[in-house]
Amino acid sequence: MAKNWDVMSLEIRVSKRFVIVIPKEVRERLNIKEGDELDLLVINDSVIIRKLKGSIKGFLKGREKERSTEYERIEEFIK
Repeated sequence: MAKNWDVMSLEIRVSKRFVIVIPKEVRERLNIKEGDELDLLVINDSVIIRKLKGSIKGFLKGREKERSTEYERIEEFIK
């Protein structure tokens, strides 16, 4: 089954300090807000920037909590 692709192609310019601005149409379409974390993927001569579904910091914080809970379970088991 073919997937329907929703494609938008825009030209942007890299500033003197290598900063790029995400165009308003893209920010609105993807609901990108200040402070959001994005994933930058480089494939050959292409760059793909994706909005992360959740925060990496939040994910890692959750993993750290899981790890400490697991350590507590191990400590309990050893006693």
